Amino acid sequence: MKKIWFLLVLAVGAAKATVRHVPVKSGVVLKPGEVYTARLDSANEVEVGWSAVQAKECSMNCVEASQVGSRFAFASVLGGSKKYDPIEGKIVIEYKNVSQQPVTIDVFRLLRICDSEACQFVDNTKKGHMLVFKVNQFKSITTSKDRSYSVISGVAESGRPFRFRAIWFTDDKTFMNLEGGCTTWIKRYVDNHTPKEQYRPYIIAGQNVGDENNILLRNIDDCVGKADHFGVEEKYVFK
Repeated sequence: MKKIWFLLVLAVGAAKATVRHVPVKSGVVLKPGEVYTARLDSANEVEVGWSAVQAKECSMNCVEASQVGSRFAFASVLGGSKKYDPIEGKIVIEYKNVSQQPVTIDVFRLLRICDSEACQFVDNTKKGHMLVFKVNQFKSITTSKDRSYSVISGVAESGRPFRFRAIWFTDDKTFMNLEGGCTTWIKRYVDNHTPKEQYRPYIIAGQNVGDENNILLRNIDDCVGKADHFGVEEKYVFK
């Protein structure tokens, strides 16, 4: 198994959500080299985490979490979480003490209660499909009070008018870090009636989790102007 090693510490305070821990198994004592296996029945993705709770903190990565049947594993000092896709209706995770000292851990599911304004529009379980806007001209932009989404309208390079919601974040504000630049520049273009020649083609690319009449663009990974040489297959371009 190829293992990916990194520190994955829970950072609940950075998320725009209410997070609840649902115990899977608490107070699991692991001797050096010992393994605890957590098994969950699920047809959908589940976020599962663990935390070290013994009195003496580990001096190095002490527990490795790996999903049985996948190639992913991570080790940490304090704990961490990951969203796991089920394999044949089950999620099986092994927690191994890789240190030289006894370790006590709590294992739990994470339930995130989304409370950003964008949550009313988006089902986070949908993966969506890639969609790229090559913008010829912006007409308007309106951003929600909490800045979690914007409604953007304009005209694509093809000449077709568009209107879509750009979802900057839902339950996790740290996911999207392009929001500030995108909204600032696009609003400036609209408010100042900036000639389109100064920014076209403006590229906004992400995953559409809506439908043709209600485009909800999230997982936005490109938001940049004057991108004449932006490479993408035409089947992914808004026409």
